[in-house]
Amino acid sequence: MNRPALKRSAKIGYRLALLCLLALGYALPSSAQEVELCSSMQPCSVARPVVIGTDTTLSVVWRGRAFFDRIGDVSSDVGYFTLGDPASSEPLGMVRRPLMERISGSADGQPTAFSFSETLTVPAAISTQAAAQGARELSYVRPFSVNGIPVTGVQTLRLADPAAPLPNTARSLPENSEVTASGLILRRLALRFDDGAPVASVSRDEALHAEAIIHYDRAGLLEAVWEVATPATTRGQPVFRRLDNVREYLGAGQQSNLRSPKLPTDQPGLYLLRLRLVQPTLEQNGTREPNDIVLRYQVSSRSTHEAQWVPHLNGARAVAATLGADTEFTWPAIATTHAYQLEFYAQPPEPDAADERPGPDRVPGRFTQKPTTGLVLKSNTRSTRLSSAVLHRLEPGTTYSWRVVAVDASGRVLAASPLQTLRTEEE
Repeated sequence: MNRPALKRSAKIGYRLALLCLLALGYALPSSAQEVELCSSMQPCSVARPVVIGTDTTLSVVWRGRAFFDRIGDVSSDVGYFTLGDPASSEPLGMVRRPLMERISGSADGQPTAFSFSETLTVPAAISTQAAAQGARELSYVRPFSVNGIPVTGVQTLRLADPAAPLPNTARSLPENSEVTASGLILRRLALRFDDGAPVASVSRDEALHAEAIIHYDRAGLLEAVWEVATPATTRGQPVFRRLDNVREYLGAGQQSNLRSPKLPTDQPGLYLLRLRLVQPTLEQNGTREPNDIVLRYQVSSRSTHEAQWVPHLNGARAVAATLGADTEFTWPAIATTHAYQLEFYAQPPEPDAADERPGPDRVPGRFTQKPTTGLVLKSNTRSTRLSSAVLHRLEPGTTYSWRVVAVDASGRVLAASPLQTLRTEEE
């Protein structure tokens, strides 16, 4: 096959791939009521333009809202660049880097807002090709699956002529401003949580992230540290510990958004979060501003897992149910679980006073006595029937308390279901 024929064949294959990707995003218009992505209420954003003819690295923020019963996934396998209408335009190039984010749902049935960042590099060849066609904007498209519902997100990337001055890049230094080794000058730093609020209140073990919005001039290397103070110290003098280091080059532009790592929510109480600037410092009106802007978030003692995690028998919640050889126990998955323990108690057990998770409204993680019998199951197990050995240890015509416990690799209790009762069959 000659070269022109190969080129035509490649274009046809590219278009077929594009149609398949777009089908994922447009196949279910009725799901628009259930999922929002890059909408007017949940706008997606790109901080700065793409410089034509230069490999440009951007921070792309995807924002949306959806209904999650417990824990949901937001994922995308590929992205692509295009001009004009994504449904009818030929892609200029593909980004074969998957994205995945685990989202904790809302127990009250309300939609959950989510956002996460992607570091995107726009190749010089893509922006050059777009400019050659007279375009002033470039679309970046990603088909997402939000808890199994397909939806397409589109980001608009502005194209900037490398010969034209970018905003704030030609500004002279204000009098008495410190010139950093990198040339980067920070003007303003703001912190907020994913939903845009300056404070947050979450359940124990609920996923939580924050975002730093940085306004700056010129370009250079930003060095900073995400730090948190836990409830162990926030009642007195807070002691901050490192969560993650930030070392990121900020190109010429005005604003950059940095997303925090997952914030700790394993202990109830007040937490303080800050982004401590190492280099450069924050400058405004010729004076150095404080570098310890702090966010506050409160973690309640009740776990999200405990509030929702109730195992069932044969698809229905068990209340004084009868246990037989065909009785099936089922439960939802808990992330990072190493093993599940199905426990049976002949007498209602008492909570262990040394339980590492105290609190009046808490489901006990440990009891003072050992189970009468039970099973230990692998982390990928979601249901089970009792083995003959376990059934043999249970007395006929007897009421037992039972529950399911999820533990991690170190044996720490991640979630424990409330006790339920069942009665074994008579002989």
